[in-house]
Amino acid sequence: MKLEHVLLLFVLVACLSAGLHSSAGAVQGSVLIVRVSSEIAGPTVELFTRSIEEANIGGARLIIYELNTPGGDLGSVTDIMNALNSSPVPAMVWVTPSGAAAWSGGVYILMSSHIAAMASGTTIGSAQPVSALGEPVTEPKYINALSGVLRDNARLHSRNETVAEEFVTQNLNLGPDEALRFHVVEFVADDVQSILTQLEPYDLIFSKSETGTFAWKLVSRDMLGGLEYSRSFDFSNISQATQYTYEPSLDIGLLEILSNPLIASVLLIVGLYAAIIGFKTPGYGAEIAGGLMIFLALVGFGIIGINIAAALLFFLGVVCTLVEIKTHIGVFALGGIAMIVLGSFFAFPLPGWELLSAREVESARMTLILVALVMSALFGAVVYKVAEARRMRVKGGVEEFVGKIGIAASELAPRGEVKIEGQIWKAETLHDHVGRGEPVEVVGREGLVLRVKPKHPPPEVK
Repeated sequence: MKLEHVLLLFVLVACLSAGLHSSAGAVQGSVLIVRVSSEIAGPTVELFTRSIEEANIGGARLIIYELNTPGGDLGSVTDIMNALNSSPVPAMVWVTPSGAAAWSGGVYILMSSHIAAMASGTTIGSAQPVSALGEPVTEPKYINALSGVLRDNARLHSRNETVAEEFVTQNLNLGPDEALRFHVVEFVADDVQSILTQLEPYDLIFSKSETGTFAWKLVSRDMLGGLEYSRSFDFSNISQATQYTYEPSLDIGLLEILSNPLIASVLLIVGLYAAIIGFKTPGYGAEIAGGLMIFLALVGFGIIGINIAAALLFFLGVVCTLVEIKTHIGVFALGGIAMIVLGSFFAFPLPGWELLSAREVESARMTLILVALVMSALFGAVVYKVAEARRMRVKGGVEEFVGKIGIAASELAPRGEVKIEGQIWKAETLHDHVGRGEPVEVVGREGLVLRVKPKHPPPEVK
């Protein structure tokens, strides 16, 4: 298969992949459903942040987070709580399916939601902090601080403050019946439609308390009279709303893989050894592969942020491309292509892109990836053609003529002319005499004069 055919097939596959990736997003009056079923880390923050933006831009009435998590990083949990508390769209956190749990950081997220719900057979609790080694933290400084966070969020959402503190101080665990009875959650339901039906008679209001502070309350619509509130959300007929499932973008999936401590550690160790081997044996690309692995490990550990990672990958990809143009080694081209494509995956919208929906942002990201792939393919084609031209120039030297068979166009004694592949060349024989019309073989070249010797035909076999 010719190079041009390979490039065409490559571009067609890339276009098809980009086209298939686009999916439906939130629309006016819809319910956006987001599944969260992993440890809470940086990618989870991105998932919450982007889904809230999608719901807001699309005009969704409600976001439902289907939560099933053992907990996670405290910094990420805090970022998610802040995102939920400042969300312009009401957010429900629903612990589901049956058998699921919202432990540790999951409880904090549940308590910071506008509406909390649980499915049958689920569990919430065990919110005492633990160290990086998994040991429970018992210092009063941290216990008091985190129990206060849960208490204040419970108060902000009109939930049981005492139970909220006991999630931290006593590692309390509750099932759906106890959570509903103690007013930790507002609903118990096993499917989305049931939750929405139960929600229809209510309004969510941001009402003023006797002390002058405000708190979110879920109030029956016929009880709104006489209440003072600054914001409200009407859930009437919400069971008839269109439901959409939020599909995370490719970069969130990649970040979830890199954020796995085992994968990040393996990348770091293998990357270090690959870099050492590469510096000892340069020219094979091990040092580039090792450096890229170390870089991805640092992203996975959260040492390098997503935006910085994207910018650095683009920059390093361009640098490798320029080095390849000068060196023509090949490995720098491959490394540059890999870095640019990875940078396209990590690329995050710049200021002003917040006016776009998540679907439009993802479409822009996939277009960027496609452009990077196509340009990389074109660059590869140029490098291939340049290398081919260099080989042809080398071939045009002495090696092109050595071994060629021609005919003496004139008598060589010892100088004359020979005909090689239809062209007349000046020649000099290494022997005393070659008659006109006799075959000769080129054995060398000096400038424009070929060195030849008589080419005797093989003896006939009788």
